[in-house]
Amino acid sequence: MTGHFLLLAYKRDMEKTNKVEEMKIDGLFIAIGHDPATALFKEQLEMDKEGYLITKPDSTETNVPGVYAAGDVKDKTFRQAVTAAGMGCMAALEAEKFLSH
Repeated sequence: MTGHFLLLAYKRDMEKTNKVEEMKIDGLFIAIGHDPATALFKEQLEMDKEGYLITKPDSTETNVPGVYAAGDVKDKTFRQAVTAAGMGCMAALEAEKFLSH
């Protein structure tokens, strides 16, 4: 990235051509990649082939009663802190309901 106080361009080395490519830009969002941290739940909670925990539709409830999944371990689409916080609240409410019965 180049610019002094203001992002002006993105430069990248092109491995196949050994050239540097520069793209003029006004803004940038960097996604750093993501692997859900669910390894400790393997063979205990239901997961999809990518390792995300599977929950009931419109819920945070997993296949184990009283166990709820929220945020990055469940949400492969958005994977953002605000989504995780909202789902955390949802999981807490569902856990409270579970414990009160």
